[in-house]
Amino acid sequence: MALRVHKRGDDMAITEGTEIDLEIVDTAYGGRGVGRVDGMAVFVPGTLEGEHVHARVTVVRKRYAEAAFVSVSAPSPHRIVPVCPLADRCPGCVYQHIDYIEEVRLKGKQFQALMQRIAGVQTLDVLEVVPAPASLGYRNKVVLHAGVQGELGYFGHDNQTILDVEQCPLAVPEINVALAETRADGAFIKGVTAGDAVTFRWTLQDGVRRFKRGDRTGAPLVEVLPCGQLSVAETGFFQVNSAVAALLVQEVKTIIERRRPVFVIDLYGGVGVFALTAAQCGVSHVLGVEVNGAALRLARTNAQRMGCRQATFIEGDAAIVFVDAIRQVDVRDTLVIVDPPRDGLSDALCDALAEHRPSSLLYISCAPDTLARDVKALGSSGYRMVHSRVLDMFPRTAHFETLTLLACDA
Repeated sequence: MALRVHKRGDDMAITEGTEIDLEIVDTAYGGRGVGRVDGMAVFVPGTLEGEHVHARVTVVRKRYAEAAFVSVSAPSPHRIVPVCPLADRCPGCVYQHIDYIEEVRLKGKQFQALMQRIAGVQTLDVLEVVPAPASLGYRNKVVLHAGVQGELGYFGHDNQTILDVEQCPLAVPEINVALAETRADGAFIKGVTAGDAVTFRWTLQDGVRRFKRGDRTGAPLVEVLPCGQLSVAETGFFQVNSAVAALLVQEVKTIIERRRPVFVIDLYGGVGVFALTAAQCGVSHVLGVEVNGAALRLARTNAQRMGCRQATFIEGDAAIVFVDAIRQVDVRDTLVIVDPPRDGLSDALCDALAEHRPSSLLYISCAPDTLARDVKALGSSGYRMVHSRVLDMFPRTAHFETLTLLACDA
């Protein structure tokens, strides 16, 4: 199909407001379709690979442009009708217009492209993507924001407008029931002011807890994973998809059983999920490291409940504690597990890993771009990728979880 670039009534170069016809040839990380006009990449949300679409240019930069989807003349067989009425206005779900099988394929493809482009890894063993058991109704936590006109919902694309959310298709059914009850609770609604954030958190054992930002923290919640029953802080970090979190723990367990390390150092360890998994696999010496004191105390509680006496937990900075710990073990028999925030590893920790070179590094990440950056840095120090796995922890959104095993010959 020949590409037409025009502004109504004129033949001219692409500018803001230009209407264009183009073929979508790729899907970028983040979910936007990619087409090209005169060699310039044009990003169009709400489109699919192979589609011929009509779009209106909204932003023009030196090397790329952004455009709003107007219509499709040749729709993809993977196009479906979104289940949410806010799908085109809410930035959370970027794949509601795509069937789930295709979404999973795209995420695996995006991961490989990021590793090749950023990390420079041209040949990598990426295992089959693990899809979520359910693409909707999986989120165990939802945070809604209060607006000046009584809205309760998510921020829109401008990060200012609040979209009033009656039901969220990503949330577990129990949260949607609680949301409906909240909207009918006049006393609670009167106590919510513009700018407040209202959190709904669900576990199978505790049901739904609802609280506002600044409310007094309640008793720990109980989550159940393959490693056992875990106490988790009400406001603390835990994976939002309990079913895929269980699959992730099983993947970690399999790797530990195959590598058979004598020492496991679990950095960014939270409430001890991976450290306790290692202990249950029979690892002789396990160290969990966490900077958050409340999470660290719960990790110790969880270890005591499970009888994992070989697991020790230390509160502190990951890089500082790692350097002290690695000097006391044989790096040839050591597996280090890292599950950092989206920013990835600190420079200090990357430097420490490069200097001390533990033989195995298991990197869990929800940000493939910073993972790729860190893999590139570690690669210059002798680390090589053994294999990676993508797990779709966040269906219908742009995000996914990854698990990457790296090895370093001492």
